[in-house]
Amino acid sequence: MTSLIRYGITGTDTGIGKTVVSCALAARARQLGHRVAGMKPIESGVVERPVSDSGLASDADRLRAACGSTLPLSVVRPYVLEEPLAPMIAAARANVMIDSAVLDSALVQVEQDADVVLVEGAGGLLVPIDRHTSYLDLFARWQLPLVLVAGNKLGVLNHVLLTVRATEAAGVPVRAIVLTSLSDRDATIAEATNFDALVTLLPTYLILRFPWVDRPDDLDALAAAAEVGGLDVLLSPSSP
Repeated sequence: MTSLIRYGITGTDTGIGKTVVSCALAARARQLGHRVAGMKPIESGVVERPVSDSGLASDADRLRAACGSTLPLSVVRPYVLEEPLAPMIAAARANVMIDSAVLDSALVQVEQDADVVLVEGAGGLLVPIDRHTSYLDLFARWQLPLVLVAGNKLGVLNHVLLTVRATEAAGVPVRAIVLTSLSDRDATIAEATNFDALVTLLPTYLILRFPWVDRPDDLDALAAAAEVGGLDVLLSPSSP
């Protein structure tokens, strides 16, 4: 029986490639023969109509497509909120109560018949779901080791170190830190030195580089980027 590989995909911020990495990992896992399922527990800033050339309306749509999932979108994304705000605020303004039992039930369905499960958060790790619960709390309750996606830009060292300290304090393991290229232009000095600095500052952590992908809805391109970036190490059930 194949061991279930489960990750919470979190980020140092919003707009740093979290969904791209999630989709790339899903696409690569499928290439390697895994059955993949994904979940975006709460998504805000979504108008229920297609907004991309691919016809994919949201990050949850993209993740489901990358997984090749037939699960209903209502399971992949139990809560959808229109305003692009933290879930706690967007839900309050929409008079929506986020029920943890609904999220727990959805995860059970997502994990059925899957070898790899990817649960993508929103923004950074401490983004509030409600006044008592952050994504860190959710990932801790679900016992998900984390893949921390960090945009390669000035300030990322501080953002990564703060996030790692929060995970260590909560006892939630970080399986890998993935430093993403945010454009194809020549790197600044900060961008050219951030990877080596993270290796020096966090010598016990696995730190990977994810290349720029100019076709984020091309699953073959995403899978290739995951392979080049060394993300295959995350897809072995015997990984430490």
